[in-house]
Amino acid sequence: MKKESTNKTLILSLSIVAAALIIAVAFNLGSLEDNSVENTGKVYLPSYLAKETSVQSEDSYSGINPVNDSISFASDESDKRLLTVSGTATLKESPDKALIVLSVVTVNKNAAQSQQENAELSVKVRTALKNIGLSDESIKTVSYNLREKQEWNENQRKYESIGFETVNSIQVTVNELNDTGKIIDAAVEAGANSVSSVSFALSDEKQETLMAEALKQAALNARKKAESISEGLSVSLGSVYSASENTYYSTPYYRTAYDSMGANEAKAETPVTPGDIEFNATVSVQFEII
Repeated sequence: MKKESTNKTLILSLSIVAAALIIAVAFNLGSLEDNSVENTGKVYLPSYLAKETSVQSEDSYSGINPVNDSISFASDESDKRLLTVSGTATLKESPDKALIVLSVVTVNKNAAQSQQENAELSVKVRTALKNIGLSDESIKTVSYNLREKQEWNENQRKYESIGFETVNSIQVTVNELNDTGKIIDAAVEAGANSVSSVSFALSDEKQETLMAEALKQAALNARKKAESISEGLSVSLGSVYSASENTYYSTPYYRTAYDSMGANEAKAETPVTPGDIEFNATVSVQFEII
């Protein structure tokens, strides 16, 4: 009987302990449930997505950009309505100076002798040019070259040296265009045996004057275009928003060749007639539309 009572007491104690454990577990589960309910408004981002914070409100989460990203709005300047046009102008003008490139060419088996012969002829050419009124500033060397000259020997099937060639190239600036032919003939007669080119240009003063006038006409042309377009679109032109320009001019250029034999035999002066120079200007303008 006593043993039976002891067993009942033990069973009762174990039941009480079990009940207590069940109550404790239930309480903890309830707390976890409450916490999960409270946190349903939060989204936890993985570390590779979260830059400065690992928690973000679900309402503000965009799925692409962090919540603290800023948005740049277009400035007022870019909201302007603009009309872009380009105006052009082409002016023709007679050149007021000529540039002649001529050369003294000598060939000799000995390099030093080739140079010596070239130097003597070059002095004669310069002297002849000064004698017809050109200044030292108008005559300048633009290149000087000494090289071994070779020719192909068909019988030997190889190149062979025929001597050393010295070339002294001189540029002559002519301000009196009517004297161009006379200057070429004087240089060739004195020893120049190659005339590479004759080109015509404008002096700096004339070029600046022509450029200013061309730009003015191109700008006026641009405005006329803008006015025609705005009238057709039933809008009004405002002030100029931006403008840019580009200018260039093309010169007549002659490439020719003379030899001393032909020039010495010629009785008439070499005729050289310059053509007109074309000066082109482009002005691009942006007008505000109001």
